[in-house]
Amino acid sequence: MNSKEYKNNTDSPEVLAVVPLPSAAERRLREILLARLMLVAVDIVLAGDPLGLESARDLVREVRHCYPELADELL
Repeated sequence: MNSKEYKNNTDSPEVLAVVPLPSAAERRLREILLARLMLVAVDIVLAGDPLGLESARDLVREVRHCYPELADELL
């Protein structure tokens, strides 16, 4: 198979990486935990206090935990 035929072959797509995705129930739980953390962050900002580096790190960590398939995009 030459390179042109290989590029047009949709029956065997190239797999670059495999990311184990959480189950639907686990994803829902992670989304709830992320939403709670976001509420705390919004409350801090609306109170007029600075969010702070640690809180920002917590938000990024929870987004990575909730959506592991986005981990390479957040780097």
